Amino acid sequence: MMMLAYRLVLICSCASGFDFTRSPLHHLRRPIPSAHPYLAKGYGAAPARIQTSLTAFRQSDDLQSKHITFVSPLLEDGYPPAVKDYNQRSKPLLLYLPGFDGTILAPFIQFPSLGESFDVRAMKVGMDNRSAFDELKSIVLFYVSLQSKEHEGVFLMGESFGGILAIEVSRDIQSLPEYANVQLKGLTLINPATSYLRSALYQLGPPIANQSSFLPPLTFLQYVYSLTSQLVPLFLDEGLAFQQLMLILSSKGLPAVLNTPEREAYMGRVAFDLVNRLKFMPQDTLKWRLERWLECGCTLFENHLEVMQQKSEGREALESLKSLKALIVVGEFDITLPSVEEAERLASTLFDNARVHVVEGAGHASTCGSSVILIQLMREFFSDLKDNVADTKRYAQPNNTELLGLVPRYDNAVIGMSPLLYWNEEYYQQIIE
Repeated sequence: MMMLAYRLVLICSCASGFDFTRSPLHHLRRPIPSAHPYLAKGYGAAPARIQTSLTAFRQSDDLQSKHITFVSPLLEDGYPPAVKDYNQRSKPLLLYLPGFDGTILAPFIQFPSLGESFDVRAMKVGMDNRSAFDELKSIVLFYVSLQSKEHEGVFLMGESFGGILAIEVSRDIQSLPEYANVQLKGLTLINPATSYLRSALYQLGPPIANQSSFLPPLTFLQYVYSLTSQLVPLFLDEGLAFQQLMLILSSKGLPAVLNTPEREAYMGRVAFDLVNRLKFMPQDTLKWRLERWLECGCTLFENHLEVMQQKSEGREALESLKSLKALIVVGEFDITLPSVEEAERLASTLFDNARVHVVEGAGHASTCGSSVILIQLMREFFSDLKDNVADTKRYAQPNNTELLGLVPRYDNAVIGMSPLLYWNEEYYQQIIE
């Protein structure tokens, strides 16, 4: 009980603006290496031919000024196996494209297990970004084209808005000759927002983004109230994630993908830093992204789909996706988007080789949370992945209804790992340049 109380105090401290850099635990942290925004953090300098391309790219599109970064989330958070493997390029690239919030928090507990088979990278987009949809697509295409020279194949993973972006990026890779060098081997879509124009988010979001008052402070307060009372609940499940959190805090269970001390420590470090990673979305940012990202991207996709279905001129570009293997993972109780219905539509109209997996009890934001073993789904579907039997067997299957999709702790301990160990040298490492 003392450990549980201690963890709750730490969580409350984070929620109230706790500054970890001034805490007694700060001395356990090692310096995080600096990196260019377009390179995965910790990977050092790019080869000369890539640096030349990047220099030219910065002259036309400065990613830093656009608040866009491509990172290795496992290196960024000091995950030891990723540090050990960082010089290797024998694994395929997995690039995660986020939802319209631009953060990479939703699937963070999946990253360590995905790292067994992939070099995991992710795109972050800051709240100040005002890129158009086509700009985002061009940036992703450029990054993938560069990274494909260093990896044995590319897999894309897009969640929510990132699903639209991933489909359109895949379309160009599959159909345009300038990307013939990119070996795109698979596409994973998580609650893809291709259904945005038929969603509850489309009904509720724009009125909130466009509301105003004759007094600016009143407009802000009205926006915050509408955001928290109407929009945020759309992204939640029916209390499952909170119940799972209580089970984790009481050390009764863990997500199946957190099956080693390194992974538990990784989860703890990310949890400590949530106050810095969860960003408030200003009203003008919400308006921009609903209109310029979701609505524009969804309209573009629907236009391409209509051209393909009517066998009109130009249909070949989207038809090129039919040969691409696509795994579509959706939450059973996603009320933000009609994701289950949309998954069936995409599987039947867009892809010849698709598999749909419904995560029981999951809402929009928790689909890649504690109730799914994403690496297992991907290994079962994508035959190109090197299947490490030892790693696969480590994953206990959730079958205890009392644990609500979790599994018993990997070490059978009655008390979870002490937060004092999260930055222990055995569980936290960084590449020092």
